[in-house]
Amino acid sequence: MSTETVDPHVALAAELARLGRRLDEMGAELLRLHTDAAPVAAGPAPDAGTAPWSRSGDARPGAQVASNVDSAARSALDAPGGIAAGQGTPAPYWTPVPQPSGPAEARPYPLVTRRLTWTAISGARLLAWTGGGVTLLGVVLLLVLAASRGWFSPPARVTVGALLGVALIGLALWLHRRESARAGALALAATGFAALYLVVAAATALYGYLPDVPALLVALLVAAAGLGLADRWRAQLLGGGVVVGAALLAPVIVTDWLLVALALALQLAALPVVLRRGWSVLMLVAAAGPVIFGSAVGAMVVVDGDVVTIAVVLGVLAVGLGTAMPAARMLPREPVAGLVAATPVPVLATGAALGGWDGGALTAVAALAMGGFAAVPGLDRLLRTVGVTAAAVALFQATLVAVEGSTATAVLIGQAIVAAVVAAVLRSRLPMMIALAYGTVGVLMGLAQDAPVAALVQFPAIPYDQPGPGALLTGVGVSALALVLAVALLVAGGRVELIRPDTASAPLWIPIGLVGLYGATSLMVTIALLVSTDRAGFTGGHAVVTVSWTIAALVLLARGISRAALRITGLVLVAAAVAKLVLFDLVALDGVARVAAFLGAGLVLLAAGTRYARLVAEASSTEREAQGAPGNAS
Repeated sequence: MSTETVDPHVALAAELARLGRRLDEMGAELLRLHTDAAPVAAGPAPDAGTAPWSRSGDARPGAQVASNVDSAARSALDAPGGIAAGQGTPAPYWTPVPQPSGPAEARPYPLVTRRLTWTAISGARLLAWTGGGVTLLGVVLLLVLAASRGWFSPPARVTVGALLGVALIGLALWLHRRESARAGALALAATGFAALYLVVAAATALYGYLPDVPALLVALLVAAAGLGLADRWRAQLLGGGVVVGAALLAPVIVTDWLLVALALALQLAALPVVLRRGWSVLMLVAAAGPVIFGSAVGAMVVVDGDVVTIAVVLGVLAVGLGTAMPAARMLPREPVAGLVAATPVPVLATGAALGGWDGGALTAVAALAMGGFAAVPGLDRLLRTVGVTAAAVALFQATLVAVEGSTATAVLIGQAIVAAVVAAVLRSRLPMMIALAYGTVGVLMGLAQDAPVAALVQFPAIPYDQPGPGALLTGVGVSALALVLAVALLVAGGRVELIRPDTASAPLWIPIGLVGLYGATSLMVTIALLVSTDRAGFTGGHAVVTVSWTIAALVLLARGISRAALRITGLVLVAAAVAKLVLFDLVALDGVARVAAFLGAGLVLLAAGTRYARLVAEASSTEREAQGAPGNAS
């Protein structure tokens, strides 16, 4: 790179030439806007006098200046972003121009023009849509004010609103013929259709001119007309404006189940356009109204006791899944997954408000519907996951709404066992996650009320101190389910490769092992208390627990000769058994139970030590032989 000092006269000449080129480009832009002509193709213009962007050296003032400078100035003229002579016509202002790496003053003028034009268009759209929203709000205020002060007659109010909506749509059709006015045309059309939609709602809810079913049909026709116009104009923004304008302002006039029905009419009207044009945003906007309004209205069903509301909420579920079925094959999966996840929300809100068996049955319908959707052949994996997860959430709520107490604990743990079995059979991790979630809640509920830890270390203790075998039978059942759940989770975790006999998966199998240990301990103690409800049963049960811990530790040590995780677990369980002997059994037990616990545990530990030492010796001998065999020597 040359380090010679550039002559200031040469630099000045180069700068004047650059300004000349920019003036040429500005003149070309002004001429294009004046004549509204098509962009000129690349190459020299036929007439340099009428084409300021011509590459003819005689027609450009910048070229005249450039012809009088030396080679250093000409290299400055050909800097990035400049327009060298003989390179053809500059790119039109709407063509993307690569950004140069040089200074800001060397950037091409067309990019600045495009940015200014885009800013102006965005500002015009913002003003137009803001004006449409304000106008629509004014229509609502006019209807409300006229009704409160007795202005005009009800037919006149409805007629004025309808005429205003038609006039706005007509003006939009007239403006849409001009390309420069289409942003305002879209806003006017959306405002007009929303006004007509609100007029239908007012004529139905406020004045009673239309029965419910005809009102829904008329509303569907109005919305279909607006969405049809959006389809014809290929304007998703207009379709969204029609839906959003009506959905946001309809609650001002309608507040009961008819509000949800009107939102459903919008969603049904939008479905053909969504599938035809592939407008996923419009699909989500159209589905938002029924979900939001259905959740709000469904939460009040316990107050109203309206069966129609329940039917409408189920309609939201049906329409949502009916939309997702074809959309899953025609639209991106992420928006469809959002639709599937939001669809059962109104049913869940209504079921929670109802409560009892009615609410549980309603929520179970949502669980079955979402499970059926997830079972559709050929469904995308993400959509199937969302459907199964939504079904699991609905089933969980149905269980807690329909039943309570120890029954809910047993049902939740039972459902977790079923999910774990499904995960093991299908080798799928999603049922495994559901089993873990259900099992965690069920075991925590059992620890809190049905088979608490306090009842295992104290005698007598709640709830086992109650008269009759009811509480003990419940404890036996919950404890057995917890033990079966732990075994099922360990098997399923191994089948789906989430649980391995190493330390990497310890954060998962250690809690599961503790649940199994809790279930086995509680099961033994409660069975002993069923056999003998006095302290003898309590102490005898704990003696059996201590011995069983040592036996389990022996099994783990035998299986853990070559598996560090199992070996460490067995040693920890041995330490726990010894600690229980010294810290609990020695103090809490007495008589034959204390002797049985110490003798039984001691003999098992002696046998375990002898057997374990022999297994270790055999494993070491086998390893040495394998290392010394031919082909294994280094």
